[in-house]
Amino acid sequence: MTRPVQTVASELLSELPVIPAPVGDLLLAGLDLAPRRRVPAWITDRGLIASIIAGFVDIPDDLLGDIR
Repeated sequence: MTRPVQTVASELLSELPVIPAPVGDLLLAGLDLAPRRRVPAWITDRGLIASIIAGFVDIPDDLLGDIR
């Protein structure tokens, strides 16, 4: 006697949440899956800018100010 095959899928997997683009970009950059593009406008040193974009230097959110 064989039983019919049943597929069970979780609602969590079938209805993925929609993540707004600004949040998704920051999340992916934080996981090193996307380039970092947020550099405070008050930083002018090209070496420091390159380090921030490469992910070697993190700037706290309260110091970001104007973003370029």
